[in-house]
Amino acid sequence: MQVNTSIHPLASPNKKSGKIRFIHSDGKEHSFYSCVNSLSGQRLSAFDNEAPTIEADKSSIRSIFNKIRMKCKVLEVIGDF
Repeated sequence: MQVNTSIHPLASPNKKSGKIRFIHSDGKEHSFYSCVNSLSGQRLSAFDNEAPTIEADKSSIRSIFNKIRMKCKVLEVIGDF
């Protein structure tokens, strides 16, 4: 349960969530996260500090995580994806 709060402060501890930190081809560190907001029940997903996308489906989130793993140097992965 503590893992999810390291993904995002509002992450629901009982829902799939994940965060990945990586080095992009631009040479800079970036992150991507996806979690379910414990207050609203909506899935939030975002890169870096951008405004989150709301209600993306889990298969598209899984696809983003997989593409990052294939194309970038991964620094850290937390969570279920």
